[in-house]
Amino acid sequence: MTKIEYKINHELKQIEHFHKVDNPVSVVSNKRDHDIRQDLRRIAHDARNFGIGVTANRKGDIGKWTNADIKQIVNHYKTAGLTDATIINYVSSLRSFLFETKRTNITASNSEVGLKRVIEYKDKSLGAKGIDLNEKLAYFKEKDANVYVQLKISSIVGLRKEESVHAALALAKGYDIVKDNKLILKGSWCKNGRPREIKLSQEKVREFAELKKFAISSDYNKSRDLKQEMNHLGNSIKNAGFNMHAVRHSEAQERYAELISSGSTEKEAKTAVSQELGHNRDYITKVYLGGK
Repeated sequence: MTKIEYKINHELKQIEHFHKVDNPVSVVSNKRDHDIRQDLRRIAHDARNFGIGVTANRKGDIGKWTNADIKQIVNHYKTAGLTDATIINYVSSLRSFLFETKRTNITASNSEVGLKRVIEYKDKSLGAKGIDLNEKLAYFKEKDANVYVQLKISSIVGLRKEESVHAALALAKGYDIVKDNKLILKGSWCKNGRPREIKLSQEKVREFAELKKFAISSDYNKSRDLKQEMNHLGNSIKNAGFNMHAVRHSEAQERYAELISSGSTEKEAKTAVSQELGHNRDYITKVYLGGK
């Protein structure tokens, strides 16, 4: 481990929630701790080599940054041929680190340093991929109880992979995660670390009740840890020709259409879908809706 990596790791370990698998490193960024570390290592290395930011303190760590420093590193990466989207990811990690370690924060926005995120609004739902989810569910119901329960939960409410794994295990253990017609998600289950509730129709309440009975009576494997279970789920559905994001895209689109047909305005429907998916940024929900 280099001196830079040691110092970065040492400081990040002082952040109370950084080491938790389920939580992002910062309220500023939804990125995982591993991704934050990787980005910071590259930034620290490049900044030292090109005399940006970190060389001022001669200690080889991230140091304090100014808007001028961030503009300089952005220009360096642009010259190196990196896309704006990649540079924005690096800057996101840097903002998070500066915020959490109480250093000088970067106040310049992405647009102010010449960065623009180009968003692709492409339909990535199961329907667009020609995938019959009911057929996949029937297969896994026979072959793998864990994947079936996790996939079924995501198909009902569009949960993320890790959220579905947590919720499925709770069902298999006989816990009540549906109360007063709402799915209750603990903060420790969610990517952003914040608990949320999702309103359910009577039909979806019945689906959860039936799924709970199945999970309890099946040979659901409760011995794997979270990482192992997420890998198992991801690999299983990848081998079946799709991924969890496609399931979330499909559920988001179905939910949006349902809300519109029930009389909600487009804005109301998008806001509701955004909250249910656990998004903090509206443009992310627009991606899930295929640009609607």
